[in-house]
Amino acid sequence: MFLWLLIAVISLSYVYFKKKYSYWKDLGFPYPEPSIPMGNLSGVGYKEHLSDFVIREYNKFKDKGPAFGIYLFTKPTLTVTDVNLIKEVTTNSFESFNEREFYINEKADPLMKNLFTSGEKVWKNLREKLSPAFTDIHTKLMFPIFNEKADRMIEYLKQPDVDHQNLEMKEIFASYTSEVISSAAFGMDIKCLGHPDNEFRKCTRFLFEPPMWYNFKIFLIFSWPQIAKFLNMAQNPQFVIDFFIKTVRENYENREKNNIRRDDFFQMLIDMKNNQEITFEEMAANSYIFLIAGLETSSSSIMFCTYELALNQDIQDRLRNEIESVIKKHNGEVTYDAIMEMKYLDMVFNETLRKYPIFEVQIRKCTKEYKIPGTNLIIHSGMPILIPVIGIHMDEKYFENPEKFDPERFNEENVKKLVPHTYVPFSEGPRNCIGTSFGTMQAKVGLVKFLRNFRVHPSNKTLIPMKYAPNYSFQSPLGGMWLKMQSIK
Repeated sequence: MFLWLLIAVISLSYVYFKKKYSYWKDLGFPYPEPSIPMGNLSGVGYKEHLSDFVIREYNKFKDKGPAFGIYLFTKPTLTVTDVNLIKEVTTNSFESFNEREFYINEKADPLMKNLFTSGEKVWKNLREKLSPAFTDIHTKLMFPIFNEKADRMIEYLKQPDVDHQNLEMKEIFASYTSEVISSAAFGMDIKCLGHPDNEFRKCTRFLFEPPMWYNFKIFLIFSWPQIAKFLNMAQNPQFVIDFFIKTVRENYENREKNNIRRDDFFQMLIDMKNNQEITFEEMAANSYIFLIAGLETSSSSIMFCTYELALNQDIQDRLRNEIESVIKKHNGEVTYDAIMEMKYLDMVFNETLRKYPIFEVQIRKCTKEYKIPGTNLIIHSGMPILIPVIGIHMDEKYFENPEKFDPERFNEENVKKLVPHTYVPFSEGPRNCIGTSFGTMQAKVGLVKFLRNFRVHPSNKTLIPMKYAPNYSFQSPLGGMWLKMQSIK
């Protein structure tokens, strides 16, 4: 009896997966062969990083049509390779792709009802209300926060017990951006530099460097959202939800009780809540997503930029010379206007984001059936769409010798030659990144202050070539970013 039952279960499972894995074949899209039961991501998260998977599969299928299909467990997901179709998805046909594919269960996880993850109606309302907080004017108002926290980072790095011969820079820059974001998004003055195990860093480190079980849980939620909702699953662990809800409530009550006002993002959320434009839960959720979007993204940009500057001393020299020249014109002060004048800094920063894009893929969801122009291929409503940013950024068709770090790709003349929608670190269209100005400025201030005080070199632990930690949410060096620093007197 047991043997016949086992045979029946295996047979039914085979038929189930066979049916599920025929989706892309039936629609006429090319696809890599999936493996039961993981689909195409069987090694991602423990054998290889998502970036490695995206580059490999993009290169296999980029010349086989405008898009190719993959399976996340049994869930079909479309990966777009044609830049004209990317333009359609992000901009021209936005009404058919106006949502991101995220699991939202507000009851279990109130932090997920935010600008980044919400569906079209909630997103449109929030975007309109929050956009004023992310203008260049508001970034300029928050510039003193960037300066103060960057100076604290330099003071920490100058301490005699800091090992300049072999220093892990990832935690340094993550601590700097944690202090900036916690101040702007939560009104908190926390000390992360030198205190990597405080509660704030523990929560954020868990989100960006999660254990294997958490990655598996996210894959399950993404693949079977109906089951996840039935089981009332939360995307964030409960201790993270509790910490951020408590943090927002305490800081909100403190400002209201003591009549404290500051020129920061948190103050704008307070004003919106007091005017009944948003709820407390929406206030907490958008403080949280501002943290998530701005912390690791900016710190990774600084980290990978210093890595490339360590490997390319001529670029480092030219950048430092520009920094000193511009600051001299501004009475020796690092100001908002001085940063905006640094054209070569902008070129270096853009090239960093090309080679190490913050989001190796960007996610959309088809909300209305769409026929791909010039083909008979149909994208069905509800289909998750992946834009393989890192694959496009590393495609020699668009960027000659893509492994080379070359800021000249972004000089004034070469920028005009860029093929549209081939450089998309902050996405395109109405759902592009709202916090680009803030994130870019905090990264540039940290980088400028660092380069004015230190020359950076490879150490004997520096990864050459770069390899990514498989289980990390964003691109992160395997074993950390170890560099050598030399003080500039």
